[in-house]
Amino acid sequence: MKRLTLKRVVGETTRVGIDVNARVAFDPNAYEFNSYLRFVSHERLFILINSWDDVSEVDRNMLWKDVRISFTLLVLSYNAF
Repeated sequence: MKRLTLKRVVGETTRVGIDVNARVAFDPNAYEFNSYLRFVSHERLFILINSWDDVSEVDRNMLWKDVRISFTLLVLSYNAF
């Protein structure tokens, strides 16, 4: 998290690949991305929210903006068939 914070201060982002079909992050930065998502969600969302459907649109937009400030997402879609 320290490295992410330092990069964020100078306006840099961390690149991470996302497979939209499998819904997973991959590449060397995947662990850092997943850790960041856990941290941000625990910091910003109420613990008793049962599902993502119960998160308000305002909170979703706030989380999305926060992720986009720290990460550049490389969205990939692989068709196995």
